[in-house]
Amino acid sequence: MASRVKVVTPICSHETWITAEMDGEDRIKVKIESDCSNVRNYAERLPSVNMDDINEQRGSRILTMAEDGILTPTCLVPIAVFNVCWVEAGMISKRLATKEGSVSIEFVD
Repeated sequence: MASRVKVVTPICSHETWITAEMDGEDRIKVKIESDCSNVRNYAERLPSVNMDDINEQRGSRILTMAEDGILTPTCLVPIAVFNVCWVEAGMISKRLATKEGSVSIEFVD
């Protein structure tokens, strides 16, 4: 069963949905839907990832596809891709993730 997350970023006023679904032992299909044109461009470049992409930051296509100036360094979408893929691969408990509901960054000052 696929795993899905929602990324809400009020600072740039965009919303993104990311779905990850195992496609064999080493491949995860990634579907990204967003009202942000830069994220949609990123999504076209990242239709799937493999286990190396989700286990290592260095050389991960999740990050290299975002580095071409498509996404800002502060965009939460690539990190959300890591998280939803980890849940789908069983590396983060899906039950715990859905129970806790969200992770966040809070600007306090």
